[in-house]
Amino acid sequence: MSGRQSGGPVGSQGLTPVGSPNRIARQQVPGNTENTRSTFAERVYQNTGRLPNGIGQFSPFNGPRTTQPTERVTTSANATEGIRAQLSQRDLGAGSSADVLASAGSPRKKSGIIGNTSAAKRAPPPPAVSQQAPVKKDGATKAHESAIPTTVLDLPSQRMYALATLGFMAAWKLFNALALNMDANRTSFYLFFKWCVLDTIIWYCGWRLHIPRLTLSTNVMYALVALSVFVNLNLFFLSESVITIAVKPMAISIASSWLRTIKGIPLLGPRLVGDSDLLIDSFELDEEHILGRHTIHVLPHSLTHMNPESKSFCIDDAQMYAEPWYQRLALGLFSHNHRPQTAIPILVNGTHPETISYAYTSFETGQRHLRTIKNTGALQMETNAVYPALGNWVMATYYLPVTEVGAYEIYSVKDRKGLEFRTASQAPPTIVVACPQAHLQWNGVVPERDNFVVGGNGHASICQRTDQDQADDLSSGLIQVVARGYEPMEISVVRLVNGDREVISLDSSQPQPLERIQHSGSDMDAAQLAAIEKWSQYRAHSSVYTLSDTFLRPGEYVYKLESIRDAANHSVVMSNTGPKGMFDGDKAGSGKATPYMARVQVHRRPSVGWGDALHIAELPLRLSEDPARKSEYALPLRLSGTGPWIVRYEIVNGEQKIRMSKKFVDGAKPTIEAQQPGTYHLVDVSDSHCGGQAEKTNVTLELAPKPHVNITSAPITAHECGGEIGALVDLELMGRPPFAIYYRERNLRFPNSRPITRKVRSQQRRHSFKVMPELAGTYELEFFQLDDDNYPSGQPISQTITQEIHAQPSAKIDTVNGHIPTRACMGEELELPVRLKGQGPWQLTYNVVYENRRTAKTVTGIEDESYTIALGAFKQPGDYTVELAQVKDGNQCARDLIDVSTVINVREGGPRVGFQCPDNGVRVLDGEQAQIPIYVQGEFPVEVRYHKIGDASKHVYTATIKRNTYQGSSQVSSVMAFGPGEYELVSASDICAGTIDQQSSRCSVIVEPKPSVWFVTDGLRREGEGADAGIWKLHESCEGMALQNTFELGLQGSGPWKIEYQVEFWAANNARSGVPGFVDRTTTHTLVAMQTSTLKPECCDPGLYRYTLLSVSDERYQKPQQLLRTAQAISSQVGVTVVEHMITKSPFAELRAYSPEGTALEMQSRGAFRRQPPSIKYCLAPGQSRSDNEAQSWAKKLHEHLPVFRIEFAESGQPPFQAWVEVFPASGPSEVVHVSDIAGYSQPIILPDHVASQIGLYHMRLVKTKDARGCEHQFVDPNEVGLGRPDKGIAGGIEIEYIEAPNARPASSSPASDPTRNVCVGDVLAFDLRGLNSWNVEYEYNKLHRSIAVNKRLFRRIADTPGNFTLQKVCHRSANDCCSEFDDLSYTVHDIPRVRVSGGRDVYQDILEGDMVDIRLELKGTPPFTFTWQRRSIESSKVLDSHTVKDLMEFEYTISTASEGTFEVTFIQDRYCQYPKA
Repeated sequence: MSGRQSGGPVGSQGLTPVGSPNRIARQQVPGNTENTRSTFAERVYQNTGRLPNGIGQFSPFNGPRTTQPTERVTTSANATEGIRAQLSQRDLGAGSSADVLASAGSPRKKSGIIGNTSAAKRAPPPPAVSQQAPVKKDGATKAHESAIPTTVLDLPSQRMYALATLGFMAAWKLFNALALNMDANRTSFYLFFKWCVLDTIIWYCGWRLHIPRLTLSTNVMYALVALSVFVNLNLFFLSESVITIAVKPMAISIASSWLRTIKGIPLLGPRLVGDSDLLIDSFELDEEHILGRHTIHVLPHSLTHMNPESKSFCIDDAQMYAEPWYQRLALGLFSHNHRPQTAIPILVNGTHPETISYAYTSFETGQRHLRTIKNTGALQMETNAVYPALGNWVMATYYLPVTEVGAYEIYSVKDRKGLEFRTASQAPPTIVVACPQAHLQWNGVVPERDNFVVGGNGHASICQRTDQDQADDLSSGLIQVVARGYEPMEISVVRLVNGDREVISLDSSQPQPLERIQHSGSDMDAAQLAAIEKWSQYRAHSSVYTLSDTFLRPGEYVYKLESIRDAANHSVVMSNTGPKGMFDGDKAGSGKATPYMARVQVHRRPSVGWGDALHIAELPLRLSEDPARKSEYALPLRLSGTGPWIVRYEIVNGEQKIRMSKKFVDGAKPTIEAQQPGTYHLVDVSDSHCGGQAEKTNVTLELAPKPHVNITSAPITAHECGGEIGALVDLELMGRPPFAIYYRERNLRFPNSRPITRKVRSQQRRHSFKVMPELAGTYELEFFQLDDDNYPSGQPISQTITQEIHAQPSAKIDTVNGHIPTRACMGEELELPVRLKGQGPWQLTYNVVYENRRTAKTVTGIEDESYTIALGAFKQPGDYTVELAQVKDGNQCARDLIDVSTVINVREGGPRVGFQCPDNGVRVLDGEQAQIPIYVQGEFPVEVRYHKIGDASKHVYTATIKRNTYQGSSQVSSVMAFGPGEYELVSASDICAGTIDQQSSRCSVIVEPKPSVWFVTDGLRREGEGADAGIWKLHESCEGMALQNTFELGLQGSGPWKIEYQVEFWAANNARSGVPGFVDRTTTHTLVAMQTSTLKPECCDPGLYRYTLLSVSDERYQKPQQLLRTAQAISSQVGVTVVEHMITKSPFAELRAYSPEGTALEMQSRGAFRRQPPSIKYCLAPGQSRSDNEAQSWAKKLHEHLPVFRIEFAESGQPPFQAWVEVFPASGPSEVVHVSDIAGYSQPIILPDHVASQIGLYHMRLVKTKDARGCEHQFVDPNEVGLGRPDKGIAGGIEIEYIEAPNARPASSSPASDPTRNVCVGDVLAFDLRGLNSWNVEYEYNKLHRSIAVNKRLFRRIADTPGNFTLQKVCHRSANDCCSEFDDLSYTVHDIPRVRVSGGRDVYQDILEGDMVDIRLELKGTPPFTFTWQRRSIESSKVLDSHTVKDLMEFEYTISTASEGTFEVTFIQDRYCQYPKA
């Protein structure tokens, strides 16, 4: 890296390599915090060694990120001298912006970067972004951590639960408040105290838990607690709540506004809203009746000043001119697409300017140009101050957009009247220079060994350099910074090496200039050259800076061109594109490179070595031609680097050298296939990026030799056996143990016999074994295969040994039916078979061992190879061991036998068996298979034989008892029984015959009786006798009366019993009662009965009930046993299972009303959900009700209209009947009328005169009826008779009501009550209603007919539109046919007069002193008019003049004035109405 800095962290020693950590002083600030997040950008922020927010004025890490490529800041021109001192500061404060880095007082404008302006905004440029991010200390970090660990509950869930709890508590509080509001007391100290405690707990938990985004500070917590106490005080404790007082007007206003909006819907709106009291109470006349006012004032002189704070500005001229012409044209035509421009503030103090003229001088040519802006409204403007006393005089700042570098001066400013503004004297020109620019580029001169590559995304890669490379000249560098601007410039570059951040500062002491413009004096005069020379110092120049690095450490090197600052203190922060901000390392690694960010990936050089498996393997490795062994090896490698790899290696085998290479795409388990012997040597390796070195260790492979053997043999001689009895074979083996040699043994004495293949194993290289066959003859041993460890599949060999052998005799114990006899019974004999081999005849010697006594026996002259040894008879039980001791053949060749023996177990007796029969025998259920328990002692399996006593067939049953797994020599089992009866054991045996236990030789099997149930007929009756007798029946019962009789059940079996029965029901009106196919209802029930039990019959519904017993189960028979359906007792076991019971209907009756002519009256129900009695209503015209002295005439009138009431009985009862009726008059106690001896099914009732003698509601109801059978029907609880009028109706009740028709009159508060008063829009028409407290009112308003329901005695209607209103009819809602019509309640509604001042607009007019103004007033209404106008002060709204004009017959009026003030009308009245109302 080249370049020099002044006062920076690197020093001033000239060129300093960045890779030398000892020569770089990193800028670090104590107190930075560790960041465990892993994104590249966060490593840049957190591992920089600086405070996150306090990096300084030239750091890009202070605030929100931006997507713009560059951002500019300009400070005062006189701050140039402080550039170098500011660069040396280590912490420049945390208040700088993230996008705009400048000194205090320099906010960024939308059109560019200008000086500071603080004023009220009318159309301001965008404000500067100046957000200060707090410095994160350890304590602050912990303060923002939730008290609930995220391992228990993650943060989004914590917030969700917290908000859900808060919402639940708010809903709960609202519910308590509404419930309390409906209570009569309206206050509750308990609720106030409860919610104060709960709210305090909620806010304390919010402060204590520290949930992110929901954290409460201590002051906020205290404020919320205090607010909650205040709210609870108003909701639950105060009778007149402050909240209610404050909210109620607003709520009424909002509700009335919604109702007016709904009412405005055509056709549907008035029906939905109706004449709402809220609309009437909140009705207000609109303010359009008096519209407009006229204001007049005088303006003073105006001043202007360009750049009052002497700021300097810069523009990005290179970017602007690099855009195509059509893009610049589009940006100029459409203001919403304007790019951020540089704007010069122009301070204006006075009226609004119409044109602004200014002078522009170019730095390149020195020429001066005059330009004029005629549309000042297009300029951006900020209002600094307003002077109401001077009319529209303001102090404002206009922003002049500039697009060219140069010097700007104000020339002239004029307002819309052509008056010229005064300009500030001796104001210096405003300098606008080119904003400093810089970008990164790659240096094309790089050593070839570095493998420097620039990828398609613009980022570069290079191989790691070594110490040898460092010794070479690397000062050329990879990255260059190209800068352009107003010199001298200073550049700040951030280098990030594997997360370690360093800041590099470059100044303009020794840059490499790219261009310098030279002007020739031949084409210009002296004045022009002098002008160019005057302004040349402000021109932009380009320079190149080189950054060098050693790249000794592998990893990621990121270079970020952070900022550049020119001599005018214009700072530009280089911005990376994308949503993540300026210095997004992750995006730099994944996306394309930018002009401000470069990434160099330094790849670690690869290496290769032999795998760890070779270090523990046995070397050298052996190759084998055997298919079961390796003919090649996969030599494991250990690779490092980035694939794919190319490994080069050579194979040295004597004088021969072979060089090879192999490519590896995947670095997982790389291997080299070694197929030929030799020494394998790794040469080098290269991966996808770089070349590397290889380890110097070698691996050797050898070809394993094939095994071979030397075979010698010697005969084994035994003279007593006739000579050679075998052969001794010696083996000398060469190869790698273990060895295996195969040979075929063939007896030439039997040429057609198959040879026997044998195998001999050895772990040693010398081995001997004997061959001693049992048969005599000439034996040939053919050795044909040899195996060792290297050749397990074997190598063929060919060697034969011949030996004459005289075989020795042998003997062994043979088997009978596949088994050697091992058991016998005492007193029995046993034959033991023996098989002999050799030359006969044989002599056999054997021993019999019993209880430590050995008996030797010799048998001679055995001619046959199969011989049987006769043993026994055995006199003692126990174990007898038979051993074969010696055998001698016909040649007298003897052979001792070893381990040829068997053990014979001799038992004393057979098994012993007997039944384990219960005392009462084995009892089973009918149809189940019985098992008889039996105990057995002996050797299993045991065969048992038994028979049934008394069985004519005398059949003997056989059962085999096998051993149970966990039993010994004695066990309990069972044998199958074949039907009930007594069984006897006959015999038992295993190997030996057994004995029967005579005490337990017999056992009985008994079948349990089935359960049974039946109806006991005592107390029942039936019709007929014998076979023609009917079904047994219980005595009849009445409907609704308690049942006295029950069915008694007979039971047999082992209780308790579970009985299932069926109930068939035929209704009383069923014509086919008792016929099975016409049953109305069938139900099945279950009854649990004890030793004695009854069945209670069903009640309630009248009709025939038939009860049938279906099944029964008891303790033994858990499965239900079906019963026979019978009405007669068949036997003692089968009884009556079908009975009947009849319930007769109660005498039901109803009260009915008939007209005097005999026509049935239609009665209306008074309740849809409550059982109310029918009602009869009669309407009387208003004024027909009786007075106190008209009782006789009123009673006569009632009798003329009173209906006839009758009691009508249902035909289910049996006459004669009796009835009790309770009558409730309109007033007074009730009376019970007893009607007896009702012979038919209908009887009239005549009410006494004193009962129905007043207007109002009468009620009567049936209390009880009774027929000739004594059955009663109770309509009313006897305890309720005589207690007063019932709240709810009952069957048999009826009502009659006499009603007086309603009436309506204008209320005294209504203008309709005064015939001399006019009705105007906004008046309320009110009428007093008389009659019952529920009416239907019908009226017509402007030919629109309406009918509404009214529950109050005062009916009101707002006159909201002019026209005609007529009240037509009023009816009772309880009886819609009881109404009153009106023809004298009709009114005319007049409109409110209106006035318009200056056309109804607010006019603001500036005039000069002495000018006259005409103010025109327009009136609307019915003349004559009377109105009042006033003149108010502009500043204080004080009334200066007030005038009243009366009896004006015209519709226009003009006010001529030269006075200053605001003119407006405050009152207007026409012939009928006025505004505002009195």
